[in-house]
Amino acid sequence: MGDFEYYDRNIAPLFPSSSSDLYALDENELWWIGHFEYLKEHGYMMRPRYRPGWKPSYKHGILEPLFSEDGQSMLHPYVMDALRISDSYMVAMKRVKGSTGEENIASFFSNEEHNTNPRNRCIRVLEVLPIPGNDDEKIIVMPWLRKVMDPRFRTIGEAVQFFQEIIQARNRIMGHIRSLTYFFRDCARNNMGMDANAMFTRQYHPIKPKKRHNWSGRALHHSRTRCPPTYFLIDFGQSRMYNPSQPRPSEYALKSGGYTPPEGDADIPCDPFATDVYILGTMIRTSFLDGDSDSYKPGVHGFEFLRPLVNDMIADDPSNRPTMTEVSSRFFDLVRKLPWWKLRSRAVQKDEFFATPFRAVYHLFWTASMMLLLKPAIPSPKSLH
Repeated sequence: MGDFEYYDRNIAPLFPSSSSDLYALDENELWWIGHFEYLKEHGYMMRPRYRPGWKPSYKHGILEPLFSEDGQSMLHPYVMDALRISDSYMVAMKRVKGSTGEENIASFFSNEEHNTNPRNRCIRVLEVLPIPGNDDEKIIVMPWLRKVMDPRFRTIGEAVQFFQEIIQARNRIMGHIRSLTYFFRDCARNNMGMDANAMFTRQYHPIKPKKRHNWSGRALHHSRTRCPPTYFLIDFGQSRMYNPSQPRPSEYALKSGGYTPPEGDADIPCDPFATDVYILGTMIRTSFLDGDSDSYKPGVHGFEFLRPLVNDMIADDPSNRPTMTEVSSRFFDLVRKLPWWKLRSRAVQKDEFFATPFRAVYHLFWTASMMLLLKPAIPSPKSLH
């Protein structure tokens, strides 16, 4: 049964009659519903909740919508998920203002030249749609990406793949392209995504990713080692390009991923490339090395080999931080020195206790199976999409 058929057969004749319904449609959702036919004409089908005349399948109450597919609202007021009608490929449609320049930067990295570059890890723009009657905004259509930490990394090598793709993205693609130089300004984990379609046996749901898209059961998946994902930088709303023949511009540092660089606290313009290095180093420190108690990130054992590099990346003085080229060189030198058993060892969450011995035994058998299948310790995706 196709996704569209499943949805159409499971919408019951009920509609929230009270504004007290916590899951009633809000203003932003109504905007997307108002553009349903336009988007359908361009080949994109939104979920039943965002179709004209939708009537919820769940009863009134606080908890009922949590257990219904059409009770799941959008994650962000300017980002809507949809399926491409031609092949059921899941996409993200984002409303952007022309004044931000986000469309131009995202489209620049999606042109024919850069889209075929195997080291391009900027999210690809599939299509740019004008908004009827609104010249100030457009809708950019991109692949729907999953959070990079979900599911968790199974091995050290799987995380190394993530690091090297993001570092390559910043260094090789965004560093120098033709006559332009680019700085991202927001290299936090929430601005990175994972194309995990190869990992999942059935399409997952965009709001409840542990479930199948049609809400018919769990979304089962393979490991990253067996079916490697691809990682991308997303959200170019704060990004900038400049001409390298001109003096390098200074920028005020942004708060990224909940952290403000030291130069941001000083509230003075600074080198944006050094800030990018700091934010990337902070992401590695808080997500893997040390964790972050404020956001309940426990950290992961096994990444102490990155400590000296990360400490230099997050130096208080921007002039003491390595360049992204130096980060890339030092990172790959560190990885080359790692033995195969280290890369294949289990990435253990620092808050894991009782289940560790049992998972360790299972990991030995799993590792043997991956080696028999000739899967490399550092996963290598076959293609971008």
